[in-house]
Amino acid sequence: MLEFLLINANTPYAIALTLVLVLALLEGVGLVIGFSISSLLDHLSPVDLDLDADLTLANTGLTPLLGWLCLNKLPMLIWLVLFLTCFALLGYSVNYLSYVYANSLITPFISAPIVFIFSLLCTSLVGHPLAKILPKNESLAVSNGSFSGLSAKITVGTAKLNSPAEAVLVDQYSQKHYVMVAPEFAEESFSQNEQVVLLRKSGSIWLVAKLEPF
Repeated sequence: MLEFLLINANTPYAIALTLVLVLALLEGVGLVIGFSISSLLDHLSPVDLDLDADLTLANTGLTPLLGWLCLNKLPMLIWLVLFLTCFALLGYSVNYLSYVYANSLITPFISAPIVFIFSLLCTSLVGHPLAKILPKNESLAVSNGSFSGLSAKITVGTAKLNSPAEAVLVDQYSQKHYVMVAPEFAEESFSQNEQVVLLRKSGSIWLVAKLEPF
């Protein structure tokens, strides 16, 4: 069994499994000495998404994909462990089935990219129900209502009343948030890199106005 786990064809999956064990060990040691790897990873990855799952990728760039992957719903450490575990288990399973039925192993140059894609799917499928069980990380639990009055910059698209665009803002904790914005009035529009101020939220969209210089 150990020989199968460490064989060259399974190297990427062995590395992924090793990383899971290392992260678990570091988090355990950190809890003893008062240092949290989870908090460090959340601090180093300050991106949060405020998007509904039904928004299309074409309209909003990469943000719905990141939301679909639960990056805005799980602490980064848990997400990383979940993804690495899915990657390792799927990779080992593929090569085990290949060995049993074809008496050969698939080279990682072929199997790893395919397993990577299915690992993202697995992470999403497991992550969404897991996020409902786990308590929210405090660093990500910023109330959407607190965004009112903050300035944001249009990053993707042109914001029109019936055609929202993506914008980025930074909250009081220096955490980035990507939101969908639209002007309050039909005659207004805001292009990429324009600065706006968030007024109020309507459904999944923030209504904004032009940020006037002081």
